Amino acid sequence: MWRKWLVFGLLAWLWPISVNAAHSLLEYGHGESFDDFVARSKVYLKQHKVWVNEQQQARELSAVLPFELKPDSRQCEGQPKIGLLLSHGLSDSPFSMRDPALALQQACYQVRVILLPGHGTQSADLLETPRQAWRDSFRHAAEVFEQEVDVMYVGGFSTGGALALEYAWTHPDKISGVVLFSPLLKVNSAIDWLSPLLATVKDWLDNYPSDDFAKYASIPLPAIAEAYKLAKEVRNKVMKKPRDIPVFIAMSEQDQTVDSKVTLEVFNKAMISSKSQMVMYSIDKVSGTSDRLKIYNSRWPEQRILGMSHMAVHGNPQNPYYGSEGEYRICGWYFDDPEVYEQCRSDKANWFGEKSDELSGKSAHAARLSWNPDFASLMKEVSFFMQANAN
Repeated sequence: MWRKWLVFGLLAWLWPISVNAAHSLLEYGHGESFDDFVARSKVYLKQHKVWVNEQQQARELSAVLPFELKPDSRQCEGQPKIGLLLSHGLSDSPFSMRDPALALQQACYQVRVILLPGHGTQSADLLETPRQAWRDSFRHAAEVFEQEVDVMYVGGFSTGGALALEYAWTHPDKISGVVLFSPLLKVNSAIDWLSPLLATVKDWLDNYPSDDFAKYASIPLPAIAEAYKLAKEVRNKVMKKPRDIPVFIAMSEQDQTVDSKVTLEVFNKAMISSKSQMVMYSIDKVSGTSDRLKIYNSRWPEQRILGMSHMAVHGNPQNPYYGSEGEYRICGWYFDDPEVYEQCRSDKANWFGEKSDELSGKSAHAARLSWNPDFASLMKEVSFFMQANAN
């Protein structure tokens, strides 16, 4: 979707800049306890969130609040306290990390999920959110979490993955490893470098109201520019200084949001630990294992699935909202055509995947996949990685 915005953004040179009033950002404070941050977030979100359904404010608030899941003390008695700090991606919310958090909690890990500045309220709040605010919030959260666990991992999805990776490379003595889902190391566009330029003349290329209480429907250009800069800076930092830090990456080769080829290159050249692992889902390659890379074919025709999407990698099929039988379908490709959008949302025999001509050939209103059919096995691999590298 970012590629579409950047291509159409070339037309933005002739458009006036829009002005948007902003309120102060919600950031994780230096030395702030997590409980205090959650309490402060609740007050802030109640004041500033745009509700999708006014009658379901409690549900919507719960979805976007930062949260923590601790293992069962009886089931996990005597085990070291191993923690994972997670961050969601750009335009998302902590809800997007709930599935892996629940799975890892059941495997006796303590999982803490933060809320990044500019998120959980309305997409306009991203207009003036600098990437440094994301960095500071992640760093402050990590500094506090490290004091509360015996072993700390950091991780995240997409932009959140970039933040976690940068923290690990900057503070290698503080962490035991990194867990990344579809990490953003480069936007999947040949003209992503234009985003900072376009952001100086235009705030939005489209600005749709969201019908998804856990995610923004549109991203303002300044936020895309900040994500572009962050990805470039993190990529350069990691490539300039390869480290022997265990890193686990799960991603889709067909990812339309981030450039999977660049991620693979960084993994091979700079994530040099023999304990690092990558799980790649591909519609073109056969399943197999070689050295540090595992490949799983992501054609599941019996489930009407063609390819793993950017957001699906860490999604549980049993999720009642985004899962295979969930109430919400990701149909943002069709926002400009309400009729097709509704067909995408309502077709019980629809196809799912990452956007491609082949997928469109299966269904003219195919939906973006929002769950991973192999979620359970992926979480077992993450758990094994964390246990093996805890030190």
